[in-house]
Formats: sequence, structure tokens, C-alpha cells
Amino acid sequence: MAKARKNAASATPLPPSSPNNNMNIGEYDEDCNDKRGRGQLKWKFTHFMTAVQYILRIITSTAFSTTAMAFILASLFITDEELQSTSMKIGMGYLCVAKPLLSTLHICCDIDLGEKDGKGGRTMTRIIAFSFLLSIICNQFPKWLSAFVACCAVFAFGLASRQLVSQQSQSTVIHSQLEHTTHNDDSNVFQRTWSRLSLKERAALGGIAVVASLLIENFIIWVVSATYQPGIDGSPESLQDNGRIVLEKLVTKIFNVNAPRMAANALQKLRDSLNVQWSLVSSFGASLVCLELQLGKKSQRTLPGLAFHAVMTLALARVIRTISFFLTVLPSQVPNCYARHFPPPPEEWTEWLMIGFLPNSRGGCNDLILSGHATITSTLGCAFTSAASNTSFSIAVWTLIALDYSIEVYQGLHYSVDMWLGCIVTCLLWQLTKPLEIGGDREQQNQNQNGNTTKGSTVRPPPLNATIVGIYALPAILAFVVLTVVPEAYVNYFLLGFSLWVGVIFARFGFTNFLQHVLLCELCFGLGAYL
Repeated sequence: MAKARKNAASATPLPPSSPNNNMNIGEYDEDCNDKRGRGQLKWKFTHFMTAVQYILRIITSTAFSTTAMAFILASLFITDEELQSTSMKIGMGYLCVAKPLLSTLHICCDIDLGEKDGKGGRTMTRIIAFSFLLSIICNQFPKWLSAFVACCAVFAFGLASRQLVSQQSQSTVIHSQLEHTTHNDDSNVFQRTWSRLSLKERAALGGIAVVASLLIENFIIWVVSATYQPGIDGSPESLQDNGRIVLEKLVTKIFNVNAPRMAANALQKLRDSLNVQWSLVSSFGASLVCLELQLGKKSQRTLPGLAFHAVMTLALARVIRTISFFLTVLPSQVPNCYARHFPPPPEEWTEWLMIGFLPNSRGGCNDLILSGHATITSTLGCAFTSAASNTSFSIAVWTLIALDYSIEVYQGLHYSVDMWLGCIVTCLLWQLTKPLEIGGDREQQNQNQNGNTTKGSTVRPPPLNATIVGIYALPAILAFVVLTVVPEAYVNYFLLGFSLWVGVIFARFGFTNFLQHVLLCELCFGLGAYL
């Protein structure tokens, strides 16, 4: 008994109940209620998204596409013109506009996409598809707002993509290693120099090559137009364009009008509301962001590799285009085109140079084969659809591109063969230049060096301050000013100025993140001006 009393006395007494303990129990209950509420909200959101995906999956299914085709075929046998127009509008509107947009929205919302492509692939595809849709939404607002959003995105990406690893010491070692390995190389100087360049340095040179090709092409457009005497004297008879004839007949049926020109305003409003060109630019920028910030699945593709591939494809396409319309001059389909675009041919050669340097962003008169518009849009389409790597999204994008080309042919701005060849030649060039994404000796040395780099050698960039923000904001602000304020006659001067700026930075410091930022800002306002 004594031992039992001793054990009872030594036992730890239970703490008396206190208000604090009651408060802890209450806080625990509140935490449980909060977690339960968040779980229910997540459950409701998941079920809502599942319902949305189910609806989109049905609307974009093959059955709906077959039904739309049935509406188009049935309209061919309908005698009532109003009913025929309605039937064709439903079928063509779904296939050419509604389904591409809904398919893109389905990709943005599809939670099952991760099971098909992997988590990283899902992230990249969703971001690119979302940027495509977001750009179309922003197109419904004033132009300055779209330009502001684009420049802010470039500015934010420039700050976010600052290098986390100091490459200065590595570059010295790599350069000396390359000098040693190529000292006894029998290849010529150009091959040795080119193999030592990294993909970023090659992309910078490719950007300068694109600007040079655009400036030369711009001058040749003026020369060809000013030396084509029938165009100067009046409006020469245009060539027969069977593609345009078919489109005009189709338009008269769809809109139930007596003359094709009566539907011109409606088609132009549709083209302006979609503004496929800016959507392509936005998606291309999103693909660059995903590759640079490694938001997608692990891949050998990189931002400089994709950018170099794109700019060289575009440069080659523009060179082929310039040679094509310089060799054979086709008459313009636009009445009095020369009088609307150019002054009378001057006598002094200095005036020829000054006029030829003014940007022809609205197009010339006889620069028809190949279409410059088609080369740019096809390059952008090939670039970001290859990065997204989703068949449904690619079909949606190219459907909208084909619609944009068709409207331009209907408007008589280009022959149908111009758009066809511009798209086909550019896509073939894209496949031909795929090896350009593979790095040279410098890239291999970088991979080996990074593989042997220890954690202690990583150096974070200096923290953000007003100076760094101001430096990165300057090119973005200039790009916004060029897009919204600067007259088109002066855009080429800014392109030349930015190219010189890039050349100076590259000569003094090599390829830096700020140089990449300046190039992206130049790409932003350059495409905005010429598109």
C-alpha cells in the first residue's frame, strides 16, 4: 500500500483546464474548418473545370466537325438564298473560327493533358496556348493597350531571366580550351570562328542578319516599283487569280451579297478582331519564356537555339522573296498603287536612297512573290507550334493562319500564289534549318563545364535596385514609344539604332542577358511595325 501511495504521489498531475486550453481547441477547430472549406472549394472548382472540359470536348469533337461540313454541303442544294447563307455561315464559322478558338481553350483547361504529355509538357503547352488566346482578347481593346502589355511582358521577362551563374571565368577557360583545340585545325578561319560561337552569340548575329535583309528588301521594293513604268503611268491589268475568283464567289454565297466588295467591311472587322499576327508574336514570345525559364519538360531545345532557328529561317525566306520579285515583276492588283505609295521617281541618287529607306510596312506595289506577310507569320507559327508540340493546337493555329491568308487574297493585296508559296517555302526552310538549333564547340564545352561546376561556384545576380530596373526599362519604353507614337517613316531608323546598340554591347561585353533583352525589344517593335 505504501508503495502504491508513493507511485501515485510521484505521478505527473494532469494540468487543470484553463481558458488557454479551450482557446487552443477552438483554434484547432477553426483550422479544420478552414481546411475543410478550402477542400470543398477545390472540389467544386475541379468539378466545374471537369464539366467545362466535357462540354468543350463535345463541341470540338469530330461529330460537330462532321455536322458543320454537312451544313456546308447542304447549302449547295438549298435554293433559298437566305437559308443558304445562314447554313454556310454556321458551317464555315464553326470550322474556321469557333473550333480553333474552342480547341485552344480546351487545351488551356484540360487537366488530362498532363497524363498525355507529362507535367512539363502540359505546362509549356498551356502557357503558349493561353498567350495565344489572351492576345486575341487584348486585340479587342485599343492598340496602345496591346502594345503596353507586350512591352511589359518583355520587361518582366528581361528581369526574370537574369543569369544565375557567372560565366565570366568559365568563358575564359572555355575560350582558351577552344583556342588550343582549334590551333592545329585544318578548317578555314570562318569555320573555326563559327564553331567557337555559342548559340546566344549566333542568335544575336542572326537578328542582325534579319534586320539587314529587311532593310535591303525595303530598298529593292522601292527600286522595283519605281522602275516599272506601266505601274507609274496608271493601273496595268492584273493577272488572272483563280484562287481569288473562288474566294469571291464563296463570299457572295456566305454573306448573300450581289458583289464581293459588299462583304469587305465584315471580313476586315473579323480580321481585325482576331489579329492573328499579334497572336503569333505573343505565342512565340511565350515559347521563348518557357524555354529560358525551364517551365516545360526537360529538353535539349533552348531559347537561343529556337530564336536562332527562327531568325535564320526568316532571313533566308526574305532573301528568296527579294530575289523573286526583283527577277520577275508582276502587276499589282490595287488600282493606282504606285501613286498611293510612292512619289514620282527622282533624278538624284541621294533621293533614291532616302525614299528607299522609308519603311514599306503597308506593302509596296510589285513585291508580290513571295508574300512577306506569309514568311513572317509562317516562321512564327512553325516556331511556337514546334515548342508546344500539341497536334490539336497546331491544327487550330494553322487554320486561323489560313483564314488570314484567304482574307488577304480576297482583298486583292496579294495573289493567291504569293501566299501559297510564301507559306510553303518558309515551312520547308524551317525543316531545312533544324540543325541550327544544335550548338557548336562552345556549347559542348559549356555543357561539360556546367556538369563539373560545384554548387559553391554559382553566383547570384545583384539584387534588384532602381538602377537595374531603369536600365532594363529603357529598351522596353523605347519599344512602346515606337509602337504607339513614332511615325512609320522613322521605324527603320530605330531598327538601325537598336542594331548598332546590340553591336556595341556584343563587341565590348560579349553576349549578355541585357543584350538578349535589347534584341527581344527590337523584335517586339520590329514585328509590330512590319505586321
